[in-house]
Amino acid sequence: MWKILGTVISGEYKLAIVPNHPNARKHGYVLEHRVVMENEIGRVLDIDEIVHHKNGNKIDNRIENLEVLSRKEHHKRHSKPIPMEELNCAYCGASFERRKKDVVSARKKGQTDFYHNRSCMAKDFGRGRKKKS
Repeated sequence: MWKILGTVISGEYKLAIVPNHPNARKHGYVLEHRVVMENEIGRVLDIDEIVHHKNGNKIDNRIENLEVLSRKEHHKRHSKPIPMEELNCAYCGASFERRKKDVVSARKKGQTDFYHNRSCMAKDFGRGRKKKS
């Protein structure tokens, strides 16, 4: 489909020289891993499709090291899980999770009670408790 005339390493990626490619830059450069995948699947990749390097080596453009992912799936693969803390609602006792950094920050400001929703918080303060400042 696309004939690669040569390659150049630029930063972390390998660029292929493919002057007639629809996504070619000024001097005919296209990210090689995209061209390799397009040749494999027989069509130009959509803008929302990402070619992921399975082994993390961005210049290893062997087809067995590449896979097509949606932007959403690619983001999931590379994002770190958010540390969560399990808490119990101060009003009803229900178990829930909040981001650990938010809980730590609230505790530094003197907060001791946590609620799993606004309704429980309103009911708790409606029982005559005074809101802590």
